[in-house]
Parts: sequence; structure tokens; C-alpha cells
Amino acid sequence: MKIAVFGTNISDEYKSKAEEVIHSFIANGFDVSIYKDFKSALDSASFSIGNLPEFTEIKENSFDILLSLGGDGTFLKCAHLCYATNTPILGINFGKLGFLAQTNPDDIDFIIKDIQNKKFSIRQRTVLDFSYTTDKEILNGIGLNEITLQKSNTVKLIKINVYVGKEFLCSFWADGVAVSTPTGSTGYSLSLGAPILAPENHSLIITPIAPHTLSMRPIIIPDTETITIEATGEYTDFLLSNDFLSQTIQANPSVVIKKSPHTISTVEFKDSSFFCTLRQKLKLGIDIRK
Repeated sequence: MKIAVFGTNISDEYKSKAEEVIHSFIANGFDVSIYKDFKSALDSASFSIGNLPEFTEIKENSFDILLSLGGDGTFLKCAHLCYATNTPILGINFGKLGFLAQTNPDDIDFIIKDIQNKKFSIRQRTVLDFSYTTDKEILNGIGLNEITLQKSNTVKLIKINVYVGKEFLCSFWADGVAVSTPTGSTGYSLSLGAPILAPENHSLIITPIAPHTLSMRPIIIPDTETITIEATGEYTDFLLSNDFLSQTIQANPSVVIKKSPHTISTVEFKDSSFFCTLRQKLKLGIDIRK
């Protein structure tokens, strides 16, 4: 089985554990390749890692599983690298919460055994496409968690118009607006007060960012709809963000967001399900009065 190892900068305290994970796959007979920049970041003196084949891009059917060694931010970068190929991603958590990178590196021996015995499932996660038209070009990209449009000026509010399909939804004054997938519902969307959606849910969440009225609330819509966001504001540029990427845009933007034909495949084990992660990470249902 061909395994690709992806990572970004990793702190010194986790380098030895990351090498241990890689060595475990090598020792169990997997055909392992490593992301070129991550190999440099490890700066390993290990002969076995130093001589691993390198890759800088993911091509369709080139690997069976893509390991993401890091936190959820690393997982998102990994997803952007391979989203067009549908290569299954297994997130091994070296970060904090770990809603995407759910697997504990200390369980690597059990993980490898389950992979060898094919005791895992592949789940598909929704991806968003966005496009923004300027006078010169059409800019576009994808988001696994969310697409946000925000002001760059810290003082002035902006006016946002939202359309669902061809129908006008509403206008409101705020710092911005976020459109999230079910995967992103445990990210920025959660901190904005929006509900949590299970990954298999076929919905999107439209959430105002610091709205200047109590009448605005997060709205859940079917993921078959196209969302158009228009924004106007004085003395400000606009910040368009998709996951960990962002760009400053000028004038009065109109951003079109819709479900992508691509999905992100994730590797999941019985003991690392979404609801299990919710219980562990959010302490779901724990009575703090005790």
C-alpha cells in the first residue's frame, strides 16, 4: 500500500514522535513517500527518512492514503493539496482540538493494524467553490471549512446583501459573513454561535460575523443552493478568506459560493468517529455542576 506523508512546520517537541509514526509505517512494509517541505522541516538524521521518495503534488491514484501529521490547520492544507484527486486523508493529531486530525499518534500500532486489516471507513466531506469577478479576471478557490467575507477596517461596519439561489434573503450591517460546510461547523462557525452539523449533513450554514442587530441569526440551507454575497462599505477594503488562505479585495465585491463537485475523503476508525470526537473534545454532556 502506498502511503504519502504530509506536514508543515512542526515544533521540536513533536519531531521525534512524527519520525516514530513514519518509521512504524516503513517497518510494517508500507511504500512511504514524504512531502518535500515537511522532510526539510523534520531535518532528520534518520537514514530511512532521509532516503524516502519526495513529492510536491498529489496526482490521481498515486497514493492509497495521505497521512496528515499535525493539527487541523495542517489537515486543511493537506486537503487543498489533494482535493481534486479524492485521495483519502488520515489526520494524525499533533495539535490541540483535532476535529479533523482525530487520531492519536500514540495509537499508531493499532492504526497500522486496522489499515492492514482494512478495518476503516472512507467518509466524504463537502467542499465549497467560490468565485469573485474583478475588472481583469475571475478569481476562484475552494474551502473545506468555510468561505468568509469581512471588512479590513477595524472601525466601520459593512453592509452585506445575501442571495440564496436567485432569491434575495436579507441585508444586514456587520463585520462580515461566513458560509460554512458541516465540516466547518466545528471551526470558525462554532465560535460565531452557529450550530454543529454532522459531516454527512447536506447543508450549509450562513452566519453573520458580529451583526449590528439581534435579529440576525445563523441560517441553515440545503447545499444544492448557490449563495451570492455582496458587500459595500466606506473607508475599507474587504478580506476574502477560504480556510487558511486570505486575500484583500477592493471595490464592492460580489462573491458566488456553491457546493463543489469535488469532495474530501477522510479515513475514519470505529473509535474515532465524529460523535466520539465531540464527546472528547467539547466535553459534550458533561455536568460541570458536580
